[in-house]
Amino acid sequence: MSARMEGDDHSYSYSATTIRNGLISGYTAGICGIVIGHPLDSLKVLLQTANAGPTNPSSASGSGVRVGAKVVNSSNFVISRASSTAAAAAVSTRPSSVQTSNIIPAGKRSLTSLYAGVTGPLLTVGLIQSINFAVYDSVRRVLYERQLRRENDSGVVLVNCLPDDYLHYDDLQNVAVASFISGGATSFLTSPVTMVKTKQQIMQWSFRKAIQDTWSRGNSKLKLQNFYTGFGIHFCCDAFGRSLYMFTYEYLKRSMSERQHVDVDSNSASPANLSIPQRMICAASAGMTCWAFIYPADVIRSRLYSQSLNSQSLPTTMDGIRLAQQMVRETGYQSLYRGMPISVARAGPVAAAILPVYDYMLDMIS
Repeated sequence: MSARMEGDDHSYSYSATTIRNGLISGYTAGICGIVIGHPLDSLKVLLQTANAGPTNPSSASGSGVRVGAKVVNSSNFVISRASSTAAAAAVSTRPSSVQTSNIIPAGKRSLTSLYAGVTGPLLTVGLIQSINFAVYDSVRRVLYERQLRRENDSGVVLVNCLPDDYLHYDDLQNVAVASFISGGATSFLTSPVTMVKTKQQIMQWSFRKAIQDTWSRGNSKLKLQNFYTGFGIHFCCDAFGRSLYMFTYEYLKRSMSERQHVDVDSNSASPANLSIPQRMICAASAGMTCWAFIYPADVIRSRLYSQSLNSQSLPTTMDGIRLAQQMVRETGYQSLYRGMPISVARAGPVAAAILPVYDYMLDMIS
């Protein structure tokens, strides 16, 4: 798209240069977030999955097993599927793939061990974040150009337009839509990374071991789908979470900017003039708000990944929904918020690093 507003020398649509800028900014921000936030992310996963699996199917008690249908072990909230013959074969021929006694509790882990699983994110998250922010920036540009066309058709006079105006004056609904699209698009890339990372954090496996374990699961010939266990829940975390995350960040920046200046029409009231500490406050608040909202879904996602450690029949999104219902019936809604303080504490500094770094890099190289 290369349309320009009448009487305006600037186009807000994406180009090779703007995509490059988004990639570089996103990559830098993604690496900063991983280095700062991975230890707290490990603590979050360990708390979410503590005493919840993985379990050895050969030792499942009869009280929680129903052959030929869904198998529910209520004590550990384990949901799997097997026919009577498949279940018998699994018990008699396949040894336990996970020894739960080898899982070191969160409180006894060293700082170095809390970086277990960082290899995959370091190799991939920078690239994924760069794609995410590049898509986000491009969609925002397109939506803002359409916004200007609507305003122009309604008789709004636009003066002193600048190429980066879309970053500060687009509708917040544009921000929500653009971030939802970018988060949903990259969820297909982040699902394998998140699953492998979670297994590494729980078992302290190497990157290669976690990939091999995931690849060996399931009975399907299409082994790639093993890396998309419970993908529907993962998609919701990434797409809806990203939308709320970026929407809140932009809303807080604009609110803070307007409170600082009486004349909100002045250029001095632009969010572009906020200091780095002010941006960090807005970003930390946005990250904590986002995680408080999506945390129950993230708990279910971690539980599903934990269950997949010891099951040849991989859990699905519907299994995740049934798991959530089972958890609420057994221990109440608080079970969906286990480890939430760690997650919220992690979200603050990580977001405070990622979003201001992204803003700064994008402004510097544009």
